[in-house]
Amino acid sequence: MPRQKSTRTKHDPEYRLLIVPRVSERTQRPTTLVVLETTKAFATFRYELSVKATTGPSTLLLTVLGFRTPHLSLPSSGPARFEQEYEDLSGPLEITIQGIDGRTTSFSLEISPGHVKLLKKPRASFVTIETDIAHWNNREF
Repeated sequence: MPRQKSTRTKHDPEYRLLIVPRVSERTQRPTTLVVLETTKAFATFRYELSVKATTGPSTLLLTVLGFRTPHLSLPSSGPARFEQEYEDLSGPLEITIQGIDGRTTSFSLEISPGHVKLLKKPRASFVTIETDIAHWNNREF
């Protein structure tokens, strides 16, 4: 059977980023949820996206290191995903994503306990960003 050609172009985003406020189920305190996932879905496993997260004053750097196989070996399909909650993000935030290939892209945000506002995004980027969970769940790639 011939291999299917990819419909993606080199200008299509490789990752999508979600940043939303929420209340931690564990501590019941306000947190900021950060999710980074691939736009490509994998058929065999739902891989974990290996990411080194570095926080500084008003900055968050997410460096994509690669993929890991899931801890559970049950087959399922979907994008590779990184998910982390942060309790101390507030005020202006510059978030930078560095891809496996070394490319970087940055977004400027304003974070408050009940709201995340996108202030500035690059014109062209390998990452799309969403600050509304309703739009995130209804989006197709």
